[in-house]
Amino acid sequence: FNIAVSTTPPPAPVSLFSASSTPAGSFNDGQQVELGVKFTSSVAGQITALKFYRSASDTGPDVVDLWSATGTRLATATFTNTTASGWQTVQLPTPVSINANTTYIASYHTTGAYVASGGGFSSPVTSGPLTAPSSASAGGNGVYGYGGNSTTGLFPTNTFNSANYWADVVFQPQLVG
Repeated sequence: FNIAVSTTPPPAPVSLFSASSTPAGSFNDGQQVELGVKFTSSVAGQITALKFYRSASDTGPDVVDLWSATGTRLATATFTNTTASGWQTVQLPTPVSINANTTYIASYHTTGAYVASGGGFSSPVTSGPLTAPSSASAGGNGVYGYGGNSTTGLFPTNTFNSANYWADVVFQPQLVG
């Protein structure tokens, strides 16, 4: 007998922003704040981790959250390296399955220090199947909310100047067979 076996490798994980993408500025509002991004995927799959660009001035632990568009928290995890800055990746305790063409929000909570780029979502940002829609088409993108604490974030719904607050995801597209 001669049996040939072939396997298709899973699609590579995808994020909205590359490791070389960097924010325009660092800010500190002097109060607890949750900052995030609305995103969709053109295909189903799983969010395995959340990413955020950590300000060098951020001195506390950070909570990362994945939300439904209506404010249901789907996952949360804590980032505890209080000396790290730049892009940080936080694995979720359990990957979260997401549906195609459905809006979700990835966010992080900080004690006040954060990064932002004004006008970052004046047009959509697309990477593979992922899209962060433009602020105009999404009813505002680049979302924030004041309050919460370093162990419990809050659902961010406010927007300002289509700002990108540099929250991101690690998305594993579903293997289509």
